[in-house]
Amino acid sequence: MNAWTYRITRRFSQFFCDKQLSKILHSQPVSLKHDASAVVFSMVGHRVIHEYLVAVKTFLSRCPQSQVHILNDGSLTADDRSLLAHHLPGIVIHEFADADMTGLPKGNCWERLVTLLTLARDHYVIQLDADIVVNGDLTEVLIAIEQQRAFLLGSPEWANALSMKDMSAIAQHWGDCHIQGRSEQEFARLPLFQNQTAQYFRGCAAFVGLPPSPHYLPMLRKFSAQMTSALGEEKWHTWGSEQVASNVIVSAAHGAHVLPWPKYQTYQFPPTSQDHDLASLIHFMGTYRYQGGTYRRIAASAMLALG
Repeated sequence: MNAWTYRITRRFSQFFCDKQLSKILHSQPVSLKHDASAVVFSMVGHRVIHEYLVAVKTFLSRCPQSQVHILNDGSLTADDRSLLAHHLPGIVIHEFADADMTGLPKGNCWERLVTLLTLARDHYVIQLDADIVVNGDLTEVLIAIEQQRAFLLGSPEWANALSMKDMSAIAQHWGDCHIQGRSEQEFARLPLFQNQTAQYFRGCAAFVGLPPSPHYLPMLRKFSAQMTSALGEEKWHTWGSEQVASNVIVSAAHGAHVLPWPKYQTYQFPPTSQDHDLASLIHFMGTYRYQGGTYRRIAASAMLALG
């Protein structure tokens, strides 16, 4: 398929996908529990309003004991805010300016991470990306909330924790690579990780759970300062560093573990032979939402279950 054909095909796929997702507007508003035990948090913008409503409503149908907070990426309109308030009465909207970015990179989802960790001082918080669909039970998530244990989305290759030294040793073989691998090469040399009990899960920041703790933000600032010293500000402030930082914080949290794959998965990372309809939660990263119609089909099934 040449580039022109690919662009046309993708536009058609996106059009039909958006048309399907817009049906979420016909679903009933959610009755939020404002004294709920957990907060579900997302960064949301105008372009992904329908996707977000699919993600959060399908999540809440399986995990109803949740407050809802979002971070406005700066593009929400007045109509967007009204729509969100209608479907999610009592939703709390945070702004970029609310995040204390002292000593940290700006942009590239860092404000999202800081807002998440600020909320996690006092609440169990779940980060839910807008390109997620929940289509089955979330038993493991409910248990993690009840037991106040951290979790993250992962893959079979990285299902278990590694020591920081072992992660560094593996990453050394990747040479001059993406910022995630390049950062991981430095772990063994960082003063923050000289404690031999420090562990690391190589997961995905799209879906994580954190029990409450006052220690996350101080650790984040210390980690970021040491990475800046190791790599230089220009390198550390590039896209992808927030994913590394998220993994580091979640890995250090109480009871951290990777959710079972492929029940919880990122679509095509890695591919699975299991029927996607059997997955409880799928993260459709980026343009993978528009490939093969799987996202559209799974979203339709999940919305049907909402009634």
